[in-house]
Amino acid sequence: MNKAIFYTIFFILIAGASSVFAAVQSNEEQRTDSTESINLIVDTEQSVVKWRGTEMRGSDSHEGILKLREGHLELEGGMLTDGYFIADMHSITVSDIPKSDPVPRRYLTEHLESEDFFYVEKYPTAGFEITQTQKLEADRVRITGNLSIRDVTRTVEFSATKASDESNFRYTASFTIDRFEYNISYQGSYWKRITSFIDNNFVDAEISISVELVALTMNN
Repeated sequence: MNKAIFYTIFFILIAGASSVFAAVQSNEEQRTDSTESINLIVDTEQSVVKWRGTEMRGSDSHEGILKLREGHLELEGGMLTDGYFIADMHSITVSDIPKSDPVPRRYLTEHLESEDFFYVEKYPTAGFEITQTQKLEADRVRITGNLSIRDVTRTVEFSATKASDESNFRYTASFTIDRFEYNISYQGSYWKRITSFIDNNFVDAEISISVELVALTMNN
C-alpha cells in the first residue's frame, strides 16, 4: 500500500475515533451534570402534613392534616441539600372525628383556627426552611432548619427518608414540637388565661408532626 494512502487512512481513523470519544465524553458530562444538581417543585396535591395532639399525658388524642401551599427542594449528587415548604393554615382539618359528628368536628376545627391556638386569621401560613443537611445512609438524611409558626421561628432537627421512582421524589419525616414554644396556647387577658387553666395544663405540650413531600423535577 502506498505510504501516502496509508497515512491518510490512519489519520482519518484517528480523527473519527477522537470525534466518537469526544461525543461520548460530552454525553457523559451532561449526564453527570444533570445528576449533580436537581431542582424539584413540591406537588401540593400529593404532599401532606399530619398533626397529632394529646391530652392528659396521652390518654386521649386528636389528629388531622394540613395542605401545602408551595414548596421547593434542591438535590446535589442525589442528596437533599436545600429547600422549603409552606403550609396553608386555613386548610387545617380534624380527621379523627367522623364527618357524621359535624358539631364536635367543627368546634375543634374552629378552636384550632382561633387566636387561642394557631390564629390563622393573623398567621395564615406556617413554614419550614432547610439550613443544613447531613447524609446518614443511602436513603436517609439528617435535616436542620427553621420552623415558623405564628410569630415564632425556631430551629428543629429530624431525619428524613427518601423514596423515588421515575416520575417523582418522595420524602417522609416525623418530629415533635412544644406548642408553648410557638405561642400555641391561650393568649388572652390574665383572667381569661386563669379560666383557661384546663386547656393550658391538661392539653399536652407536645404536638407530633409528620410530613410527606412529593416533589417533581421542574421540567416535568
